[in-house]
Amino acid sequence: MKKTVSVLASAFMMMSLFGAGCTGINAASDPAPVPASAPAPASVEAESYTAEDARNLQQYLLAQDAEQQTDRAYDLNGDGRRNAVDLTLMKRGIPVTGEQSDTIVVYFSRTGNTEKIAEYLIDLTGADSYVIEAAVPYTDDDIAYQDSGCRANQEQNDKNVRPEIAGTLPSLSGYDTVFLGYPIWWGEEPRIIDTFLESCDLSEKTVIPFCTSGSSGIAASERNIAALVPIGRQLSGRRFAAGAAKDDVKAWYDTLPLTKEDAEVKLNLAINGHVLTASLADSTAAKELAEKLKAGKVTLSLNEYGGFEKVGKLPWALTKSDESTVTEAGDIMLYQGNQMTVFYNSNSWSYTKLGHIDSVTQDELAAILGSGDVTAELSLSE
Repeated sequence: MKKTVSVLASAFMMMSLFGAGCTGINAASDPAPVPASAPAPASVEAESYTAEDARNLQQYLLAQDAEQQTDRAYDLNGDGRRNAVDLTLMKRGIPVTGEQSDTIVVYFSRTGNTEKIAEYLIDLTGADSYVIEAAVPYTDDDIAYQDSGCRANQEQNDKNVRPEIAGTLPSLSGYDTVFLGYPIWWGEEPRIIDTFLESCDLSEKTVIPFCTSGSSGIAASERNIAALVPIGRQLSGRRFAAGAAKDDVKAWYDTLPLTKEDAEVKLNLAINGHVLTASLADSTAAKELAEKLKAGKVTLSLNEYGGFEKVGKLPWALTKSDESTVTEAGDIMLYQGNQMTVFYNSNSWSYTKLGHIDSVTQDELAAILGSGDVTAELSLSE
């Protein structure tokens, strides 16, 4: 049974740190001193704080209301200033009541784009949340893409870098499903995501990546995540643009094979005397394809193209959700909404993912498909 989160917890999660996207919050030391009339600094344990207190302090740090909260002790670490450290301590001290959800949304967001998608997911699912924050926050200069020497550029060029995470990591023991969100930096997940992955036990969890980017796809980061640590079950993720709406997130969520029954549905391709089995992607098009094939087998003529794919026209159009993709051998893609492409080598273009052929190497697949046109019989297996 799905567990619920208290009203206070939900409000707290939806109000999560703007530090991911506001330079005032991200600054390691805010220049605004505590007014002389403010009470003496207090610890989280010594004074009870509410979600409203966190909101007030957040607005203060954003210079939205520089005159407020002089009647509360918001200098939690006693350094004579109100800054992002105080806000983090305050939020950790706000009590959360109610039962734990079986799903958690974990995310890192620097500009706020990933945070927005995460908040949509939290609202849609009632999930708990955890915000990954860097011990040394990323400034605007740190992610200046045009500067080859900027901090993020240096980190992304070294796969062994593990930026430290601020505070205490969450216990994932009570969760079955972990949504993992991040921006795409230089085509991959930020290295702080690798820090999180290596700090947690995900061997019995369902992990679902999601990301935001200007144009880069999610595929490279998905491969990195899958190769980095043992994961119970990793579902195909989704890349969202900065302007994605809540309805876009809901449409994706509704296609996810979160139940055992959904997860066991496979696509069969009978080609040249071989039966290849493919895992379906978490796309609307893949779901529609499975629905179509429930009515019976479909035979396609797949034509050789470019020395890297076989492509053929489907008997129906499927819903496109194209994104720029660098394909791998075994990828099955929807092209132009009504053509299915089976890749035995790599190509870069805009596609909607339908699935990936299981347990076959690139050389084996190339040998099965041969050098010319082929006929493929599509069906479902359970």
